[in-house]
Amino acid sequence: MSAQTETKREPSGASCGPGQRRPDQTDPPPQSQVPPVQAFHEAMAKLAELKEYISYYAAVRVDMLKVTVRNLGIYAGLGLVGLMAAAAMVVTAVVLLLQGIAGAFAQLIPRFPWLGNLITAFIVLGGTALGIIIAMKKLTGTFRSQTVKKYEDRQRREHQQFGHDVQDRSRG
Repeated sequence: MSAQTETKREPSGASCGPGQRRPDQTDPPPQSQVPPVQAFHEAMAKLAELKEYISYYAAVRVDMLKVTVRNLGIYAGLGLVGLMAAAAMVVTAVVLLLQGIAGAFAQLIPRFPWLGNLITAFIVLGGTALGIIIAMKKLTGTFRSQTVKKYEDRQRREHQQFGHDVQDRSRG
């Protein structure tokens, strides 16, 4: 083997190829070939590009939000129109039903046909008032019983925890 092609062995066991120099730990890092002014201009160009991309991203997010709000408005409007249409159908059905009932009463009293409308109105209004009264009594009774139960449970816990409750303390 010639001296040029011979691989040199280091005592640490590391080797270098022919004509290669083993990098030393103390060698300075290779210097940049780009002058500082040019590097600064390149950095500013990259910064401007980054700024444009961030601006683009923000504009896309704002437009997406606008589309979402617009779609919510459209669906809310459609829902409102549908609700009004359903309410109109129910009102129309109730009017037709009440007219039919009033007409039936008018047939029963042919001498006073207007009495059919009055009888129907009294029945409907009386039934509505009776329904409201019953519902209110049931609701207030339910609310009252729930409140009483809540405070009875609380007094029971106080008695278990402290040996007395708020009523015992208030009596003296």
